[in-house]
Amino acid sequence: MRPREFLDVLENPQLPRCEVGGEQAEMLRTLLVHLFFADLDFDKRELSLLKRVLPDVNTREYVKSVASRRLDLDRLAELFPNAADRNDIVRLVEHASWSDEKLERREASLVQRLIEKLGLVRD
Repeated sequence: MRPREFLDVLENPQLPRCEVGGEQAEMLRTLLVHLFFADLDFDKRELSLLKRVLPDVNTREYVKSVASRRLDLDRLAELFPNAADRNDIVRLVEHASWSDEKLERREASLVQRLIEKLGLVRD
């Protein structure tokens, strides 16, 4: 699984949902849920975006379950050692973080922690 698969679906609503499975996909979904909950407000636009990368599940139950899990950025870095994948992950969360048209301090903090954990340098 490549992060680009999620990014393509979020950037192009004409593409079908990305329902790929596996630990990498679940880690990216967990990252998105935590990003969306970082500001303590789950906007409808964020939910719409998240549905584009969810498998066919009860969205409310899925989000509730995932939000209660700890976000393990160390494991995320282990799962995606490739530099291009890491850049795509950051692009994915940057795209997602603006889905409600505002970037809250907690969201920005999570994005910054992710960038540092992945060993990337951003402008």
